[in-house]
Amino acid sequence: MFPICICTLHHIHTQSDSLTISPTMLQKAILRILDMGFTFITYGEFIEAILQNKNIGKKKVLLTFDDGYFDLYRFGFPILKELRIPAVCFLITNTIRDSKREIYDLEPKLHKNFNYSNDLEYFLNLSEILEMHASGLMEFDSHSATHFSCNSEDTERLKQELTHSRDKISEIFPHKKYFGFCFPRGDFNTNALNLLSTCGYDFAFSTIDGGLCKGDDLRRIRRIDISQSTRKEADYLFRLSKKLNLYSYPLLGNLYSNFRNRKFHRVP
Repeated sequence: MFPICICTLHHIHTQSDSLTISPTMLQKAILRILDMGFTFITYGEFIEAILQNKNIGKKKVLLTFDDGYFDLYRFGFPILKELRIPAVCFLITNTIRDSKREIYDLEPKLHKNFNYSNDLEYFLNLSEILEMHASGLMEFDSHSATHFSCNSEDTERLKQELTHSRDKISEIFPHKKYFGFCFPRGDFNTNALNLLSTCGYDFAFSTIDGGLCKGDDLRRIRRIDISQSTRKEADYLFRLSKKLNLYSYPLLGNLYSNFRNRKFHRVP
């Protein structure tokens, strides 16, 4: 059943940004992945595969969204519902508000300009989270409390970020059995890896480029960024197809992953 291709996105809107995909291109990317013979799996199926060794078959894709932006609800969720595509979103839990949304037509912001304390209207509120979860398509998990870098040597702060975020996820979803973590910005160190189980997490996702292969460290699961790196549709879909094809083969995918991560100085 391995490798599993875990695709990751952040923003869904029309403004050009390195961590953004347009709604139109998101739909085309999903259709391209399906045309290639891949099947999108639920977060629950993914957990069964990695923790219970359940055979889910080959050519599987898990779609993930980081940070929990409102544009996922406004632009992404309708597409996921139309195509019946499951996904998981990793929430910065201190950004979650109980209040009703007052502004829907938000001006798009560049990812680098986000303030995780002051730009709360750009993040999902509780009712939107619950609505998406009730659809049976969207699951949610932890992305820290404040988007704090987990490359820190401040053990107490790391514990707070991990624990408070997990507690909030557990509060929203009281029947949740397994907990995953997604490292903010992909940053982590040995200290953070060792704290995961202590703070109640069963696995964690990184931004190390690649597919999840048998025997991989489940504390730093590799993912594939499928943000819209070019405005040219043909170029984007070609790169998407190339990556997924490479990462769907264990040996070839690992070689390509190691090459890319050395090239971009990512943790191997």
